[in-house]
Amino acid sequence: MFDAMRNLLLAALITAVTVSTSEYVDGFPLLSWARTYSNRYTGTEVLLNDAAHGNCCGLCANSSSFCADQDSVDNIKPSQNVPIYSASILDTSRRRFVQLASTFGVVAFPSRAHGTDYDSSFPIASSSVSPNNNIIAVPTAPLSPFSSTRTYRNIVLSNGLQVVLVKDTQAQRSSVALTVDGAGQFADPKELPGLAHLMEHIVLSSSRAKTKVIQRRARKIWRNRLENNRIDRDVNTGDKSDEQDFEDWLSDNDGDSNGFTAPGFVCFHFNSLHECLPEALERFAQLFTLDAVETTLEKPHVITREIGRVDAELDRTSDASRAFYFLKSNFDPEHPFSRFTAGSKETLDTHPNELGIDVAENLLQFFRDRYVASRATLVVVGNDELRALDRWVSPFSSVMSQRSDLSDASNRNLQSKLHANKDRDLVQTIILRSNDDAQVDENIQTMAIEWPLALVYSNGPQARQTHSRHTITAPAVGFLVSQIISRRGPGSLRYFLEKFNWVPKGSLTKGVPRISFPVDVNGFQVLRMEIGLTLDGFANRSAVAAAVFESIRTSISQPLQLDLIKQYISTAWVHGYLFSPRPPDAVSLAVDALRFGVGGTGICVQGYWHIMPSPEDSEGTETMRRIVSDTLTKMSVEENAIVSYRASPKAIFKFSQGIVDQKISTPPVFSPWKVEPVTSARYLVESRMNGGASYFNSLAWFAAKFDGDELTPPFLNPLIPTKFRPPRPVIQRQGAWGVRSFFLDDANAYDEPTQKNRSGWRLTNAGLWREYQTTDFPSDSVDVDRSNWSMWQIPPGYSQLIGLPLPARPPEPSIEGVYVIQLLSSLPSSFTLRQLMLSNLWLLSFDEDILDLSELGAAAGIAYETSFNSSGLRLSFRGVSQTLPSYVRRFCRRLVQYHLRLLDGTFKIPDSVYQKAVMDASRSSKINRLMKAGNNVGSNPSQISEQQVANQGSFFLECTAGGVLITQGDILPNEGKKLMEEIRYIFRDYTRASNHFGTNPVLRDLLYRPYWRPRDSSPCLLPGIALISDACGRVPR
Repeated sequence: MFDAMRNLLLAALITAVTVSTSEYVDGFPLLSWARTYSNRYTGTEVLLNDAAHGNCCGLCANSSSFCADQDSVDNIKPSQNVPIYSASILDTSRRRFVQLASTFGVVAFPSRAHGTDYDSSFPIASSSVSPNNNIIAVPTAPLSPFSSTRTYRNIVLSNGLQVVLVKDTQAQRSSVALTVDGAGQFADPKELPGLAHLMEHIVLSSSRAKTKVIQRRARKIWRNRLENNRIDRDVNTGDKSDEQDFEDWLSDNDGDSNGFTAPGFVCFHFNSLHECLPEALERFAQLFTLDAVETTLEKPHVITREIGRVDAELDRTSDASRAFYFLKSNFDPEHPFSRFTAGSKETLDTHPNELGIDVAENLLQFFRDRYVASRATLVVVGNDELRALDRWVSPFSSVMSQRSDLSDASNRNLQSKLHANKDRDLVQTIILRSNDDAQVDENIQTMAIEWPLALVYSNGPQARQTHSRHTITAPAVGFLVSQIISRRGPGSLRYFLEKFNWVPKGSLTKGVPRISFPVDVNGFQVLRMEIGLTLDGFANRSAVAAAVFESIRTSISQPLQLDLIKQYISTAWVHGYLFSPRPPDAVSLAVDALRFGVGGTGICVQGYWHIMPSPEDSEGTETMRRIVSDTLTKMSVEENAIVSYRASPKAIFKFSQGIVDQKISTPPVFSPWKVEPVTSARYLVESRMNGGASYFNSLAWFAAKFDGDELTPPFLNPLIPTKFRPPRPVIQRQGAWGVRSFFLDDANAYDEPTQKNRSGWRLTNAGLWREYQTTDFPSDSVDVDRSNWSMWQIPPGYSQLIGLPLPARPPEPSIEGVYVIQLLSSLPSSFTLRQLMLSNLWLLSFDEDILDLSELGAAAGIAYETSFNSSGLRLSFRGVSQTLPSYVRRFCRRLVQYHLRLLDGTFKIPDSVYQKAVMDASRSSKINRLMKAGNNVGSNPSQISEQQVANQGSFFLECTAGGVLITQGDILPNEGKKLMEEIRYIFRDYTRASNHFGTNPVLRDLLYRPYWRPRDSSPCLLPGIALISDACGRVPR
């Protein structure tokens, strides 16, 4: 009893020391009393504590002295697979790390930590044998995405420049970005519009040979042992590449660079080969010295050339450009946003010459006033060590101005003068599209509604380093607004617009209300909502606008629930953070540093996502609810909105007249058409008909009266968790049959008799988990037990060798789980042509029937796939393991009952499904072979009725002879066992066919690549994801 209590206390002590330590590597705590040794063979560092070689700090043995020395560490050869129980391995080149064991079930009770895979011939951890048989492969604390591949360091140089260094072991190329706050478009002088944009071009065009660069090149030539005359020529006279522009040099070395000028800041960025990064940084730093800028401005031809490049970048024809400059024309001329900030030859050359303005002198003064080091952030991402990156950024300590008295003039008066015609009547504008824009469809018109906002992010540039709470930005608010306005299903705006044929049906993007921000600076934003309209929708444009405002008012008819806000935030975390396919790049980090700061509640903090507060952050979620409610309230006031339509000539002159809206017959060359001065776009301002609201309300009344459809406020999604469960830890055990994996929660189970089948698989953990142990698993067959159902779990260590292919994910342990249900039947392998067409229609129409469920699942990160194969029907599911079982149960119940809904007429197969079936049939090689081999009478999908489809679906289910459940990812054995029992009960009336329909599939054959549904389950197609996901273009550039 005393020994057990002592073990518990010591285990708690280890845990406390681990948590309280201040040293972290890749997010893992290191024990302060660990001793470090270096291995002569591998160069790795091995941290050994009292647990090494059998002395587990008194928990596994009585001894507590160190028994490891330099020789014992050196004996670890590179080819050895050394099992370690309580030693931590640090690989300084690949950043591998195995956490010290500090879990009660493993350390305090080692005799029960081996699970049911125990082999008496291979000793386990005990007081008399070595404990080095188990490895905790997954830490007990949740890991932030890419924390095992990225290491951050932030420093401040002597001139005040903020520098963020990122070591990324998976980076294919090195990348660098530098942002300067207050040097954007809003800092343009009134007499020189576009000066900030021209300054960006001038900086990137700077060229100056630097002594250190020449010396570096000379040393490189000497190392390559070239001829002496070549050395003298390069060092004494200077190689031509040393004098060329930075962009030209970078291009010659397989790199590229660019920059962009935003309203509030300017950003420069480049990428290069890893070996070129030191010299590229040195050359890049020289661009921002006052000497280099002065030298460049002394060359008039450079200024003329860059003005021509600025003018060439001006887009006057695209649909987006015309909408942007029309939006600017709606603001007060004194507001910075209303000015022409892109720059052109007229504003930067012609007018200054007429007024006697020296552009070169203004550029030099702009650089001195606006390019201030204390307002800038430099981000360097490479695969070199942080200490090397630290040395390479030293040239930046002498760049830019070091002024400290610069006020935040770029954002002055942004909240005081928002709208030029605030008191005018309700109007809407029709913008004629250009015939030169080939990117648009003349049958789809774009409706845009824009609202000015005034969200304040901080009190000034210095506040970005001292944030005390989470910063709520416009994109984060826009994402939640998208979840509310752009949701799909009964009661949503999108449902009604599709019902009245005002937007394209089934479109992934055109009919979905899309939220974006044409301008987003501290204190001033413009929220834009765009919807693609059909020709009928454009004819009833006033009614469409009324529907939008009515849906907004409906969404705030009741106070937004806090749990609803938490669910929307959880959706953002799943798609924008936890399941992100790649980490943020240098540009995203540099831009975010200006707004969120570095460290604290800003960027580069492991386990913290600066874009969105955590759903468990009570203060952040409450603040988010308040801001979203205020934003929706402002959006509900029609006088605050700018409504416009970008339409084709076909829509304007042939389909402009509707029930309420009047026909447009005046040619665009005559009044009342007007011309926008920048793009020369012609637009017509018309009154927004009051009858539009009455017309929509009457349609909505009929829909509610006869169909039971009405606009409803948003509701909770049962598939989205408001609190994420961390990934479950896994124990990997070194045994006589190789490495096996156990989830930590199940590793303490008592030993049970094991069963081994002829395929080399074992039934372990009291019948809950089958795991692979021998070789030749690609050819192993799945054996079905007496109940006609079996469960197979793919251990985490084998998911890369055998498993269902998944989208790109962070390399850290994930909360994602996978279920594969294979309904066993030999019927699909003998389908006739008609049976094949009917079966495909059954699955395609079922996709439409469960559209409501699939939309709920897509928001929660859940996707599914259904497909026939030679062994029957495969149902695949992936998503957050917390709610995925609930989705699977709902899905299977709907599948079993679907043929009844077809028979009683509850669901009618839409024409689009028949059209899709025809397209699939034309691409199917099997259908083409059957058509060539026999009679194809009655195989036309358009000639098939719902009853025939229902009978085929029911017939297939009756011909199934059991099933297989395959689990993968963050799913415990008992969770898979429980779900298998529930699935078996759901299919209880069907999976009892005779052995005539039985099949014995190969495991690997069941794990082919799925085509996930719904189609908008792709993260970038979900509403609002582009506002918060780096992979979907969160930061425009």
